Amino acid sequence: MARALLLVDLSKDFVYLDGALTCGAAGTNIIPYCRSLVQAFVTAGDLIIDARDAHDADDYEIASGLFPPHNMIGTPGADLIDELQSELSGSESHYVYLAKKHYNAAYDTDLLKMIEHHKVTELHVIGVCTDICVRYTVSALYDFKTAKWPDLRIVVHKDGVASFNPVGHSDSLQHFPSVFGAEVV
Repeated sequence: MARALLLVDLSKDFVYLDGALTCGAAGTNIIPYCRSLVQAFVTAGDLIIDARDAHDADDYEIASGLFPPHNMIGTPGADLIDELQSELSGSESHYVYLAKKHYNAAYDTDLLKMIEHHKVTELHVIGVCTDICVRYTVSALYDFKTAKWPDLRIVVHKDGVASFNPVGHSDSLQHFPSVFGAEVV
């Protein structure tokens, strides 16, 4: 059994209070938990997949005005939060960055291929926003599990996910096990 940790949008723009599209205090509150989990996966030598928005001005989310510019390619706001960068230092052989342009980290990325290649059967998920990018990613993982990778165990860490929307956050935590069969720990 191979384990992996999926970081969803743990960027400075989403997590830090001064970020372009911050989750606010809910985002900063999960930093210690996320840091300790990353530390545990690094120590175990497990794969860590870092899926983060990488936008340019022509991307639909930005160009349509749906969301203000955030995680713009080449800006410091698009970088992984400092607390996790420091934990990952020296573990490059077990770390992969995936640039994404959509809520779903599996859409138009190599996420599912990586799960197959590394024979991942237990995928732990942390990140933001619980009710947007985390939820759409878990939905895609469910689709992958049911269509192709039935032994995949999806584990969402409730202390490692956050949203600016408390109702959406709570609803998603209930939705993950009841609709996607994901474990919430």
